[in-house]
Amino acid sequence: MKIDGFSIETTPGGAREVGSFAALLPQGTRVFVTHLPDGALDGVVRTAARLAGAGMAPVPHIGGRHISSRADLDGHLDALRSVGVREALLVGGDRSEPLGPFSEAGDLIGPAAERFERLYFAGHPEEDRDAALLAKIAKVRAVGAEAAVVTQFVFEAEALLEWEERIARLGNTAPVRVGLPGVASPGALLKYAKMCGVGRSLRGLWRDGRLLRMAGRWTPATLISGFRDAPASVEGLHFFPFGGFAETAAYLAEARQAPSERRWNQS
Repeated sequence: MKIDGFSIETTPGGAREVGSFAALLPQGTRVFVTHLPDGALDGVVRTAARLAGAGMAPVPHIGGRHISSRADLDGHLDALRSVGVREALLVGGDRSEPLGPFSEAGDLIGPAAERFERLYFAGHPEEDRDAALLAKIAKVRAVGAEAAVVTQFVFEAEALLEWEERIARLGNTAPVRVGLPGVASPGALLKYAKMCGVGRSLRGLWRDGRLLRMAGRWTPATLISGFRDAPASVEGLHFFPFGGFAETAAYLAEARQAPSERRWNQS
């Protein structure tokens, strides 16, 4: 699989630290915008507007548990549509109690499908959520929208490919974006892996000593090579830049060059 066509994640706060998205990313890159529990809805809209203005394709997270009413949801979706959003990731939201009537991603499908052409859902290769994922995909298609999947990040290509084969056997035909950690320190990887419940592949890194051998930073080179022969249903790679957006973007820019033109060690 070529690295071209990758997508990447940011937060509204992280986006404010980026001077120019156009200087860091290819035109048309999908940039997913996280909706944090304590984040304002208009912060997501402003970030999406800025990305669209820079020639990117903003893909905001819409967290059901963070929205207090149907009126607020409709207003938020309309605002996102008005600034150029055409795709969105629907999630339940990282909040123990919902603010309003929406408790899971499936509750948002009808209103979101009225505004956006493609709706993403989170895939969890290390958890037993396959049936719920496939039900949401089927519901999206039933209302005439396109469905796709972006996975939680993994540290082992094999774990992700096994999961992709499993959901394909269960009937999935929606395209999948593979979540990978970007450039980061080992400490940052441990922190976010624990926060996100990524256990099996992290334990594999620890057992074989790869985490201990990292001299200051992790890069996704080995993982990227593990998807070289991924099935056609895997449409691209999606990066979580735990070590900083600009550093991961610079790494990916160099990874797309011919080996003789690279300055960084892509390993």
